[in-house]
Amino acid sequence: MKTLRIFDRTDYDLSLPRLIKNSARAIIIANDKIVMLYSTKYEIYCFPGGRIEAGETQIGALIRETKEETGLTIKPESINEFGTIIEIRKDLYTEGIYEQREYYYTCDVEEGISDQNLTESEKEAGYKLVYVAIDEAIAMNEMELHIGRKYTETETYILKILKNKKEHLDKKG
Repeated sequence: MKTLRIFDRTDYDLSLPRLIKNSARAIIIANDKIVMLYSTKYEIYCFPGGRIEAGETQIGALIRETKEETGLTIKPESINEFGTIIEIRKDLYTEGIYEQREYYYTCDVEEGISDQNLTESEKEAGYKLVYVAIDEAIAMNEMELHIGRKYTETETYILKILKNKKEHLDKKG
């Protein structure tokens, strides 16, 4: 899968151990809205998806995590690679380097929504399934970036790519 961008904060010591976390994220667009998780605690928008567990494929994690976080069921035949984002920074919890590799996929979902099955940290963050305009999600996340909260960098970057692609297609159509 093509690497779209590397966010390297260079705020770490290269001699420290590196923790690598791989995640799969869903890009779902329905009726000109994008499916996101909205955190009522942090007031940010995130793409559904999460950690790829040991022995699990990227696609397996994508389907599982999206179902758990949103209650939506991905249509496996609709899944297409979009790109990878890599984030490297000092780990917030250990003396080490945190490297997050996020594999983004576009996909469609079946009709109907089941209950969310959130982790305790996701419940604490107040994750809610929303269908939101891309511009609204970008604006909210950029407010967080503006005050120094960098954890929306990757989502905002992907949202801007999607917006630019949509504008390009609208001009052609």
